[in-house]
Amino acid sequence: MTIIFRVESVAEIDSTNDALKRRAAAGAEEGLVLRAGRQLAGRGRRGRGWVSEPGNLYVSILLRPAKAPIEAATLGFVAAMAIGNMVRVLVPVPVTLKWPNDVLVDGGKVSGILLESGGVSGGRVDWLVLGMGLNLRHHPADTLYPTTDLIAAGGPDLAPAQALDLLLAEFQPLYERWLADGFAALRDQWLAHGAGLGQRIVARLGPEEVAGVFAGIDPDGTLALTLPNGDTRRIAAGDIFFAAA
Repeated sequence: MTIIFRVESVAEIDSTNDALKRRAAAGAEEGLVLRAGRQLAGRGRRGRGWVSEPGNLYVSILLRPAKAPIEAATLGFVAAMAIGNMVRVLVPVPVTLKWPNDVLVDGGKVSGILLESGGVSGGRVDWLVLGMGLNLRHHPADTLYPTTDLIAAGGPDLAPAQALDLLLAEFQPLYERWLADGFAALRDQWLAHGAGLGQRIVARLGPEEVAGVFAGIDPDGTLALTLPNGDTRRIAAGDIFFAAA
């Protein structure tokens, strides 16, 4: 199946994700792409605010993949891969993927991904809204992780519309492969650029912190952490930090 994207652009909006969730509930067809010049109420994972300076890319895509919720959740990995592939050819520094769905450019976070779903029936989600923010010209300071933007990393000065065209070109074949074969078929591609593999990391799971060696990810995206006693702990959600050498 080939998905056809239909791009709508607005100067300003509360949140591209919130707007597409409303459109999804009203029956909009998949492939609708909404790009905003500025968001007034942008959100990241776990309800964190997302600073939306004009000049960066803020976009959401409406999809209807008819997948079970656990499968649908792996689309965040696919989105990060698409952003990574796009940015990797534009900058002269390393571009890696940080579990679960961050893209790092020379160690600084350059993007944010927010995946939301709704309307589960018959064991499958009715719709997914995939929100993506990419720092093209600006990046916030005083954040949980180091951040950067495309220009600061030595990349070109892209207009948001140009960046969106490049991103959709990378996302489409990955999405179609994911639709057909699931994330298991793309897992090795993710691992080829995974940040911190084989290294000691700290996983923050709410009030709990767990340290160990990042052993890899399972076909469903779960992180495998080798504990100091040799046991493996699998982590489905959380934040990871790279331990000091």
